[in-house]
Formats: sequence, C-alpha cells, structure tokens
Amino acid sequence: MLQFTTQLFFATVLFAGLFACSKRGCTDPNASNYNPAAQKNNGKCVYTPGIKLIGDATLHLPVGGELIDEGAIALDIDGSKPSVAVVSTVNTAKKGNYTIQYSAQLKSGEVTTTRNVVVAFDRSNWVGTWKTNNDCGTIFLPDSMVTFVIGDQDGLIQTTDMFDTYSPNSEIAADVFEQQIIIPQQYMQVGNLWTTRFSAVGEMNDTGSAFQIKFSYKNLVSNSAFGVPGTCILKYTKVE
Repeated sequence: MLQFTTQLFFATVLFAGLFACSKRGCTDPNASNYNPAAQKNNGKCVYTPGIKLIGDATLHLPVGGELIDEGAIALDIDGSKPSVAVVSTVNTAKKGNYTIQYSAQLKSGEVTTTRNVVVAFDRSNWVGTWKTNNDCGTIFLPDSMVTFVIGDQDGLIQTTDMFDTYSPNSEIAADVFEQQIIIPQQYMQVGNLWTTRFSAVGEMNDTGSAFQIKFSYKNLVSNSAFGVPGTCILKYTKVE
C-alpha cells in the first residue's frame, strides 16, 4: 500500500509539473496576439480583420517571363479565412506596368489590396537567333541570321555570326539596356579586300519579337582613312 501511495504521489507531481511547464497562449500564427512560445492554446486569440499580400508588393519580370503570384490572404474577426477573388491585368508578353487586385468579403464589408507587376526588358530578351531583312545592298552585307549570347560583362551581348559570310568568327559586341541596343565603333577585316569600320544603334519592339538597327559604316582600303561610307537599316525577327 505504501509503495502504491508513493508511486501515485510521484505521478501526480510529474503530471502537475508537465502541466505547469505547458505555456498557454495564442497558438494561431494569423492572430495579432500570436505567441510562438505558447504550447497550448488559451482560446483568447485576437484577429485583425483585413487582407494582406503574400510575398512582395511589386514584382519585376522580363518580357515573356513567368509570373509566379503567391496571392493574398483574408482574415475575418473570428479567425475565419474568406475566399479571395483575383482580377489581373498582367500581360507578360508585353512591357508595361500592371496590377493584380485581390478582394474578399468580410462580416464588416469588402476589403481589397493590390500588387504591382513591372514587365520590362533585360539581356535575356536579346538572346537567341534572329532572321535579318536589310537594305544594305552589296557593299555592307550582314548575314541572313544572327545569334546573340550573353556577354562576359553586365549589359553586354555578343555574336560571332553577324558577318560570317565575309568575316567568319568575327566577334561583335553590343551594349543593351532594356529595349535599346548600341554597337560601339569597331572594325572587321573583310578577307584581303578591305577593313570595315562600323557602329550601330537600334531598338526592340514592345513584345520582344523584333528589333531594328541602323548601321553606319565605312569600308577602308588598305587601312587608310579613305573609303566608301554609308548607312543601312537592318530589321531582325526572332526565330527562337
């Protein structure tokens, strides 16, 4: 009997100790008085009704990029989570500033919030193969196709096949900023015939499917300052 009483005593003490160590408080992360240290809910959670975004308030995407929308969460005064309606104007295929609006109906009325989405150009929009249509004639003749790759510096793209017919493997570097492209002055040796000095500026359309560039060039004979100058327009359409 004594042994049973002793065991009962220690069991009671242990249970009381465990109960005392179980900190009580609000265990719901959505509540305004949430206590992450609480181990047992005290039933006194307090909720602030409203709606809030999940993730950043502004998203930045390249033209043609994938939109990953984390959505929004609505909370009512009793802790319930009403459904959230979404209205989006985002068109990732075209540059622009867009919005995604979220709304929910609470007991107190409708609540709304908005996320901004900025779709803009970056270097990735220039990478790929482009088909050429030009008015350059036979004196300055770029290839019918060109492939751009990411350059080894920020804001730079490069190619080795823009003039592959006349000067194989000539590396051409271009600076790009959003829709703008600039080919700074550089030289290209055309076989044993002449050296071409050229530069160019251009712009991509709003969907990233085509761009136009204006070349200014001068074909220099025997590396002299004399030669045939000219300009021409090249129009590129994206192939892949």
